[in-house]
Amino acid sequence: MPKPVKIIFLLTMTSALSFGFMHLFFPQINFERLHIFLFNLCSGGTIILYFSENFEHLSKRVWLFFILSICYALTAFFELYVFSIILALIMAFIVEKVRVDVFRFFPSDFFRMDVPTASKFHHASLLCLSIGLIFSAFAVLNHQYIHMLPFRKLTLNTFFLGFSFPVSLITLSVMFSMMHRARNLFKKRMKVLCFWTITLGVIIFFGFILFESLILELIISIILFIAVGTVLYLYVFLGIKEQRKSFLTSGIIFLLLTAVTGILYIALYFFLGSGSKEGEIVLNLHRIISLYGWNMSGLAVISRFHNFPIKLHSGYVIILHWIIVCIFIPIGYYNVSFAIISIAAFFIFLLLLFFSKGSEVMPSTRIEVVP
Repeated sequence: MPKPVKIIFLLTMTSALSFGFMHLFFPQINFERLHIFLFNLCSGGTIILYFSENFEHLSKRVWLFFILSICYALTAFFELYVFSIILALIMAFIVEKVRVDVFRFFPSDFFRMDVPTASKFHHASLLCLSIGLIFSAFAVLNHQYIHMLPFRKLTLNTFFLGFSFPVSLITLSVMFSMMHRARNLFKKRMKVLCFWTITLGVIIFFGFILFESLILELIISIILFIAVGTVLYLYVFLGIKEQRKSFLTSGIIFLLLTAVTGILYIALYFFLGSGSKEGEIVLNLHRIISLYGWNMSGLAVISRFHNFPIKLHSGYVIILHWIIVCIFIPIGYYNVSFAIISIAAFFIFLLLLFFSKGSEVMPSTRIEVVP
């Protein structure tokens, strides 16, 4: 990744975190859309497309996606919904162009046993990104204008999950691409089962959110927790031992924590109702771990995938990451001093990840993966 692009992502991700603390300074304004869209859609979505095209530099269409995603985040924040709808549809078209160039229009490879699981996750990531953009446009259209579907939670804010899921899927794709070939049929089937359980599980979970069925949300959350635990098991035993494995193992542990906090939040919501202080704290922790723990781990590896090994002490950097995510940011959400410390620490963390010297080998084709 060229240095100017690294600087742009460094500033975008740091800005995303900074907006997450803006309620401390401007409590009357909700900065949540800027906070999450800048990270998951602007940074995450662009890195997914960059990784999928596998060019050394960002192509014109990926640059266009990034610029439009910034505009989308701003129009959503300022509630200029007509522009948000148009921008979402244009970005979905760009994603589909990339997806069809890399894979094919109909995702038949999902159903083929000879297609590697990593490739399935990669294709699903692009497909979910485009579908998420289309559904976000429909959610805004429905909620603000036509009121066709009566779901209370069918709003733009609900689609925070829609833009986080593609980042999760592309990270899982990288993890499965870095596993040794499964030597027995059981582990091969486990890989495929993980793919279907996670992809369908999140889609079903979103449906349960719309129908506001807490019991079903809790059940599917537990199933997803088991699926993530299975991925961790496979990665520990089949993962290729190299520097990237340390970051991705840390990431999957973050993902397990998000599953735990998600289950805990649903349980608190069930027993205490909405608006409880305990539920708010757990939900904030869930979002922080998801965004800056799991998603950041994946994006860190993906953005420098072809530069590993990089010259930094992985253990110290991972410890710094955990301190930022589990201590600085959660406290900073309620305290100005820790908010400033969090932003500074996160900026240093990104500097180490993006600018530590590494291998400059850039293959001309996409990574090879195994079933």
